[in-house]
Amino acid sequence: MISRVGDFEVPTTINDGRCPTCYICCPSTAYLEYGQFELLQVTRNPLLRALGSGALRAASPVVRAMQLGRQIQLNNWLVSTNILPPVGPEAWLDAFDAASNSNPSFVPVLRSVNDAAHGPLIEAFDREGLTLLPVRKIFFRTYPEDWHRTRDDQQDVRLRSKGRFIERSGTTFGESDFDQSARLYRMLYIEKYSHLNPQYTGRFFEEFQNRCGFELTGLFDPECGGRMVGVLGQFDQHGTIVSPVVGYDTDLPQKLGLYRWLVSLSDATARSRQRFANWSAGAEQFKRNRGAQPAIEYLVADLRRASRSQRRAGRILSRVLQLAARAAMRL
Repeated sequence: MISRVGDFEVPTTINDGRCPTCYICCPSTAYLEYGQFELLQVTRNPLLRALGSGALRAASPVVRAMQLGRQIQLNNWLVSTNILPPVGPEAWLDAFDAASNSNPSFVPVLRSVNDAAHGPLIEAFDREGLTLLPVRKIFFRTYPEDWHRTRDDQQDVRLRSKGRFIERSGTTFGESDFDQSARLYRMLYIEKYSHLNPQYTGRFFEEFQNRCGFELTGLFDPECGGRMVGVLGQFDQHGTIVSPVVGYDTDLPQKLGLYRWLVSLSDATARSRQRFANWSAGAEQFKRNRGAQPAIEYLVADLRRASRSQRRAGRILSRVLQLAARAAMRL
């Protein structure tokens, strides 16, 4: 469905909470199942893993008590990182009110609010009594202010200059190319990482590009019969660029640098367009080596009309997660 936030129309999803689903529509999956996965498979710092495990144990009953699975989520583009339209807190509060009035038994939520890009908005939400739930540590670079290239940046640029792969815009894709894009994404994010990630189809990518301004780029390898071996999907909205879709053939040798190539392509796009580049979460040292800075991303929940037990659970969870987030930012 479509909701209005200020002068903008944004996609909105409704989840009834009866069945667990992907973390982009189900916060309990994001905090509990996906949080546990990231601690075991991604987080290398032992202190951070210990802090995270303790926070998850404490948070589990509280997350379920909040009943956030029964939610109406504003500005949900069905990707890991959404871009917020440039409106003030009043517009968002009006949109939360409208969502509550039309769906009184659902909790209005908003993802992808981070303290690097949305500091004043976060402060306003806190003053108005909305519940701020830290979700993850993300990384960002801001162009044109941040023009320097690190050593790793320079190495990635040299890799692309060798020109093994041919970059082709998704506007040239046929049906088989969209299907291959979904397969490459699945090889990396589903098969290598976690089934909790969004699971896309080629048809979704095709419609997303044609109707929503999503930009796909494929890497084609002449040495592999000209087939697509990597894909990058980007959103460029309101001065911010994100790359929520990355995929490559994980059966090919790592020395080819497919992931490095795709990240360098994303960075080159942000540089040329002078954007705020949200690099999302994960691969922390890889991103730090390329000049990215950390920030905390929040899920904002409007529990002002919820039951007393839900509001109490929200306050407890917010405190626990904010303590964990501050510790994570120091590591």
